[in-house]
Amino acid sequence: MRHMKKPEKRSFGSINSVVWVILALIVVIAGYKFFYPNHVTNTISSSDRSSSTKVIKVEEGKSSSSKAQSSSKKSKKTEKKIWTDKQDSELAAFISSWQQTMGQTYTGTNANASVSFGGVSFPDYLSKGQIYVNQQEVSMQWSRSEKADSEYKVVAVYTGDQYMYLFTFHNGQPEVLVTSQSASDGMNFKVTENADLVAEFQKVAAENTDK
Repeated sequence: MRHMKKPEKRSFGSINSVVWVILALIVVIAGYKFFYPNHVTNTISSSDRSSSTKVIKVEEGKSSSSKAQSSSKKSKKTEKKIWTDKQDSELAAFISSWQQTMGQTYTGTNANASVSFGGVSFPDYLSKGQIYVNQQEVSMQWSRSEKADSEYKVVAVYTGDQYMYLFTFHNGQPEVLVTSQSASDGMNFKVTENADLVAEFQKVAAENTDK
């Protein structure tokens, strides 16, 4: 009978080699999984944050700048005036000489002062009392703005012993109103017939460079 061959015994040295190879592979794989993913994630996250910040800054800068310019343009359009301080001074200078030719004395007002006529204070009365022109009730307010919402915009008032003059803009045109009545149930005005006063007010009104 043939003798069965006994399995060959692997040498101790070859086994050790295999073990060391396996251990080395485990160390390499574990190290790769442990270090490399974190490094990639952190790099991407940092890059994303940096990119996002830059985009937001650029957009906010453009947005606020355009809004400021738009707001500035709108404010310039809405601030258009029909009467200025310079015109107010010119009208006052004319009244000062004109009243002497009339043999009368007049006191004027502007936005920082008030005058009275027949026991009524102006310009306060414009917002509290009833105003009529040729017996027709009208809306009237003290304003230098072209955008004011009223039929008559009053820019100056001059009062004397017998008459009160309102210097107004009606439908965009300068118009001088006069009354000799004190207030009871309202004050009624009419367009003045004094040609010198009308001509001067129209002349001064035409000097407005804002229009």
